[in-house]
Amino acid sequence: MKILIHSNGPHVPSGYGKQARHAGKVLRELGHQVAYSCFSGLGGQPIRWDGYTLFPSGALQFGVDMIVPHAIAFEADLIIPIMDFFKLEPAAGQLRQVADDDDDPIRTAGMIITDCLAENGGPSMPDQRVLAKSGAYPIAVSDFGARRLEAIGYDRAETMSYIPHCVDTDVYVPPADRQALRDELGTPGDFVIGIMAANRDLVRKGFPEQFAAFARFARRHKDARLALFTVPDGPGGVNLAEMASDLGILDRVVFMPAYEQIAGMLPEEFMAKWYGSIDVLSLCSYGEGFGVPLIEAQACGTPVVATDCSAMTELADSAGWLVAGRRFWNPQHRAWWFRPDENEIVKAWEAAYQIGGDPARAGRARDLALNYSVGHVRDKHWRPFLERMEKDL
Repeated sequence: MKILIHSNGPHVPSGYGKQARHAGKVLRELGHQVAYSCFSGLGGQPIRWDGYTLFPSGALQFGVDMIVPHAIAFEADLIIPIMDFFKLEPAAGQLRQVADDDDDPIRTAGMIITDCLAENGGPSMPDQRVLAKSGAYPIAVSDFGARRLEAIGYDRAETMSYIPHCVDTDVYVPPADRQALRDELGTPGDFVIGIMAANRDLVRKGFPEQFAAFARFARRHKDARLALFTVPDGPGGVNLAEMASDLGILDRVVFMPAYEQIAGMLPEEFMAKWYGSIDVLSLCSYGEGFGVPLIEAQACGTPVVATDCSAMTELADSAGWLVAGRRFWNPQHRAWWFRPDENEIVKAWEAAYQIGGDPARAGRARDLALNYSVGHVRDKHWRPFLERMEKDL
């Protein structure tokens, strides 16, 4: 098949960019022709990159004006958007139109990356609306997401697929010497809690709850530090340096360099070093469609703390600690997120502190991450999905 991936460019070091790059590699290994429709990371004209054709972004956000024209130009059989699917609503009618073409159909199989629970049990109401308008075949990226689709009538064996995100477990590996990495990165402290999260909105990543929890935790443990792999004043996000100052923890917080993050200068090898330098990763957000940092950290043998909701539950349950909370209404999604409880975050971090460096837990974390390696996901999930698509087309 000829497959067009619509996402951030595969050369972009973002979460979706990495998943797009992994998907292209897998699809090519399985014998398919792949091109990219890059709504982020490329403008102006198509280019060749690593043997792929990369089509550029258009005039509108998320490439809604370009996804179908690029598919036609590539003579694609299948479009796979790897993104927040509901953002494609302006293109939904076109997607259905080209899928219904009797002579040369182009089908869409969209990844439904859901982080919430609607009142009818399904994914977000915008996702449900765009699925209905586009007629796309849904792909769940988590078991949580698959159950949301099943709740609105999709069948895991017939009318949907499950393909989780994946991680390069040859790059993300346990460190030989955690303290040496800490010295190399300039991270002080004997117990380091890490947060890896995009700082682009005021709520979802739970920065206030985690900072407030750390203010309490740091009073109890003078050797603790909070390491942030994020832009501290991202557009639309929280001013994290101000928040740390207001809470009296600024001298205990370590920020990774912002310029290099924004400019995309930090390769995955650097990120693996960072995960290997911390004692525990904290991802106590209000909801995650998947939560790739949870797998990247555990591939490095670093245990995790996460909110007990959405995909985080299945990714942190066996080798990490889950944080309780309460429901939080998201009006954009018309569905429920889950707000982590500050007290529960402190308890989870305390549990991690008490067993710091436990090799058995590090081993369980690594074992869990191997279930999401590129090769495992290719053979167990991508291969049967592609066989189904070829049969249907």
